[in-house]
Amino acid sequence: MNKKIHIIADYCLNGGQPDREQIGTLLTEARADLFDLLYWANKIREKFFGNKIEICSIIPGRLGGCNEDCKFCAQSARYKTGLGKAQITSDEEILRAAEQAKVNGVRNFGIVYSGRTISEKELTRLEGLTGQIAGLGLAVCASVGVIRAEQARRLVRAGLTRYNHNLETSERYFPSIITTHKYVDRVATIQAAKQAGLSVCAGGIFGIGESDDDRVEMALELRRLGAETVPMNFLHPIKGTPLSSTKRLKAREILRIIGLYRFILPQTNLKIAGGRVVNLRDLQSWMFYAGANGILSGNYLTTTGRAVKEDMQMLEDLCLRGDGE
Repeated sequence: MNKKIHIIADYCLNGGQPDREQIGTLLTEARADLFDLLYWANKIREKFFGNKIEICSIIPGRLGGCNEDCKFCAQSARYKTGLGKAQITSDEEILRAAEQAKVNGVRNFGIVYSGRTISEKELTRLEGLTGQIAGLGLAVCASVGVIRAEQARRLVRAGLTRYNHNLETSERYFPSIITTHKYVDRVATIQAAKQAGLSVCAGGIFGIGESDDDRVEMALELRRLGAETVPMNFLHPIKGTPLSSTKRLKAREILRIIGLYRFILPQTNLKIAGGRVVNLRDLQSWMFYAGANGILSGNYLTTTGRAVKEDMQMLEDLCLRGDGE
């Protein structure tokens, strides 16, 4: 057993958060001892989350037609991905999806809008939908781009419990992936959501050309910002986007990243989201033994995910249970 990883794991299990030097040691040791990293990452998950797995499902409120230039995103109107103009999902479709999520045993339901922000009309609509979905007994999440604290407070009053706004990558690497807005804009939105009393769901995407240092920097910034949930997406290259020819991460590398994040964020919800099916393939169940305690189940925004029923069966087979059970 790798003593260096063991020592840092004990520190985390006793409530500590590793510093940069300890994280550097983990990066070095995990290259040679991946399974030791995973073993202890799983122990940390079990210590703070037991056998409970948080399950989320999402639906687009507005899909495509985005003027931003995120190089990995099929929803950008700047790229020829086949989405075309923005598509609006009706209230009826959203409410039916929420009802089905509840039937499926999903506790957390999110509405996602493409674009930099939403209009007053869209915000008013979202307030109404939030109240109806919360009335079903679901925890409601929203991701509608840049918002101010007052807008966030309105959503809180409507019943919203969590706001998603990803950093995507480190501050250093951010301009290489997105140029139409700045990293500080994302940080300000996260701070506005927290100021309004919302739980924050903020993470990023891996496999977009970032370095290990970029991954660590993002994790430390998320820790500083106090993100309660960190969604971890892994690039699924989409034809028409600038990253369409990017080589996908290997499954073992993804598990290493998840394990590293469990050490850096020992008591934070780690939710494996976009790209898990296509990238992890037969190793999907290993994500929990790498330290994950949450999944995005069902379809994503522009790519197909995995049926909730299949994910529930996977949890049962692993003697884990969803948080909606």
